[in-house]
Amino acid sequence: MLVLIIIAYLVIAYLDAPEIWQKKYWRELAVMGIVWLTGLVLSLALALNLPVPSPGKLLARVFGPVTEWLTRLIG
Repeated sequence: MLVLIIIAYLVIAYLDAPEIWQKKYWRELAVMGIVWLTGLVLSLALALNLPVPSPGKLLARVFGPVTEWLTRLIG
């Protein structure tokens, strides 16, 4: 299973990255690489039955103070 996940990510990178590389969109390539790497790590963790943190908790931590600030601002 792990090999299939890695092969799938390599195929996607092989199909998508060359065009971005040729157009010299370095920032987009960096962001896409970070997203791919994050997805690969999470996919491998799920395949290995490792505990994966909930993205909802992270979003609540980030946007909780923003929500409180907007609530106080609007009244």
